[in-house]
Amino acid sequence: MSRTKVLSIVGPGRSGTTLLAGVLGEVDGVCNVGELRWLWHRGILQRRPCGCGRPPDECPVWSQVIAKLAMGSTETPAGVVAAQDELAARRHRLRVIRGATRADPDWSALQRVRAVTGQLIRAITDVTGARVIVDSSKRAQDAAVLAGLDEVDHYVVHIVRDPAAVAFSWQRRDKTVQVGDQVHTMTTRRLLPSLQRWSENALSAEVLRRCVPSERWMFLRYEDFVAAPRPTVSRLLAFLGEEENAPFVDEDSVVLGLQHTVAGNPNRFRVGRIRITLDDEWRSRMPRRRRLLVRALTWPLLLRYRYPVGDATARSRPTDPSARERQSPAEP
Repeated sequence: MSRTKVLSIVGPGRSGTTLLAGVLGEVDGVCNVGELRWLWHRGILQRRPCGCGRPPDECPVWSQVIAKLAMGSTETPAGVVAAQDELAARRHRLRVIRGATRADPDWSALQRVRAVTGQLIRAITDVTGARVIVDSSKRAQDAAVLAGLDEVDHYVVHIVRDPAAVAFSWQRRDKTVQVGDQVHTMTTRRLLPSLQRWSENALSAEVLRRCVPSERWMFLRYEDFVAAPRPTVSRLLAFLGEEENAPFVDEDSVVLGLQHTVAGNPNRFRVGRIRITLDDEWRSRMPRRRRLLVRALTWPLLLRYRYPVGDATARSRPTDPSARERQSPAEP
């Protein structure tokens, strides 16, 4: 049997990660599981809805996956969550990421999370028959856990978005989706915490990049993705070694069906025809002083990812998809 491929989407929230994962999930043989790290906490313990609208224990896919896990593991959901919380502590993040290539047998929390994650991947593969599993957990430390699994072929796509756009999106209060008789609303976040998380995510990804083979790493900017969605997804499939066609009905529209995503942006509940366009409302609605503050606090990473540093409303330079830069940011 061929080995399962796992694609980790790493990047800050509000950067198109849910949309990208959803498009990939429409490809034959690809299973988009959403933010896999939340299965035990939000899925099993809190019973938050799957992308199908039902809690995981009632979902036709996740109920089977959970049953297989229960048969093959002695771990409890609460025990897994406790171990995950230990790995997620800020003081431990670098150790987790470096553990992608270095053995750390004395750290029981990492060994427990990695073991149960390997069992989870096998269960998902058995239930869905997928060749590729897409995990949009976003954090580098979660991708590092998957990178340390010997039984999968692990890939990473690092997606970034202009930090001003990310910060503006986190402050909007209209991120709601109706699912049945319930309204799901995303939390808001202030400017400085948004920039801190954006920077931490980017720096963590840069550390992870040194632990992942270059042929298994792809760099992508949100702005380039939405400018040419169909060619971008085609390149991503080629990067994964998949010969399937990108699931587009035209150059920028795709039809999304129901997907069994365990957690993520409320956009994961949307089905039907979706047109992928640039969301740049921040350029006209974000106050100039805030745009300048964003530039002042993030300029080294802006340079690395080819975003403008001076004029905060200037368009970032488009990336030539045929150039090598499509897989690598500018070298510092």
